Amino acid sequence: MLRRIRTRLPVMATCLAVGLLSGCNGGDDAGDAERFCGEVQVNAERLTQPGLQFTDDIEPFLNLYREIGALAPIAIELEWDQLIDAYETASTVVPGDPESEQSALAAIFSTEKSAAAIDSWLETNCAVDIGPVFTIVAQDS
Repeated sequence: MLRRIRTRLPVMATCLAVGLLSGCNGGDDAGDAERFCGEVQVNAERLTQPGLQFTDDIEPFLNLYREIGALAPIAIELEWDQLIDAYETASTVVPGDPESEQSALAAIFSTEKSAAAIDSWLETNCAVDIGPVFTIVAQDS
């Protein structure tokens, strides 16, 4: 039987996802910026409001980020990959284990700058506004 995720993972994942998403203006970037932008636009709700309720909801969410990340232009590829790494770490949380929870929190908080950079890049290059990026420390974008 599926067990409900009872940690802050769903809230953190949603907050972070709101700050990360698409890109779309070829330029000198490698990857496929046009497809990247299109996929982010089409999947914006799934990326920013994943509705993670059960442990089985996590892998499809991670796969969506990985699939779109494969299209990421070089300009934001590293930042996108950092988000995926943080989500992967958060997906390993053992509810009630303080060390596990702290490891996930540290991974999530370490990607604030990346989330803000992706948000800014998407707005500038794709005209995609994924909503506000919630951070602990103010980020220049």
